[in-house]
Amino acid sequence: MTPEELWREAVRGSQPAWEKLYAMFGGRLYQFFLKNTSQPELAMDMTQGVFERLYRHREAFHTGSLQTWIFHIARNLLIDEWRRKPHREVLADNPPEVADPGVRVEDWVIQKLDREQMVKLIDTCLPQLAEDDRIIIGLIYLGGLSIPELAKVTEVPLGTAKTRVRQARLRLDRLLMSCLGAHGEREVA
Repeated sequence: MTPEELWREAVRGSQPAWEKLYAMFGGRLYQFFLKNTSQPELAMDMTQGVFERLYRHREAFHTGSLQTWIFHIARNLLIDEWRRKPHREVLADNPPEVADPGVRVEDWVIQKLDREQMVKLIDTCLPQLAEDDRIIIGLIYLGGLSIPELAKVTEVPLGTAKTRVRQARLRLDRLLMSCLGAHGEREVA
């Protein structure tokens, strides 16, 4: 059953359909919020908040991608949370805009670290990214959205969405390289 078919059942009052929708999207929403807040309880509350909004506004969705609509709500909740609770962004001074095209950072990183270390490293680097970059990376890699779906969720043209994904990924790659460089120096010392 597609998410949209489950949705129609849920709107008609089917509790099992709501449970299946939660099973389908709850984990990805939780990971999206957790990576962007670093607070498990808040991530769970925000995940529940998405489903509360879905229920309250269940008559608003008729056509299109349910996944896109769900992550549009999630993005808006996250932005609202950031506005309510100011935070400190840590950004590099004058980061370069273009990465060296001859270096495939992800290949080198994967060779250098095992998966568990990589997850810890990404968790360390994500909070250092700007809010927009964290949202984009979260929606694409944690939410599983395609770039066209990202364009709809963020309400930008497709070309702009592609550019933003590429730029966010390059900035994350630079942070990973920086952290790996510091990590490698500590091992040598």
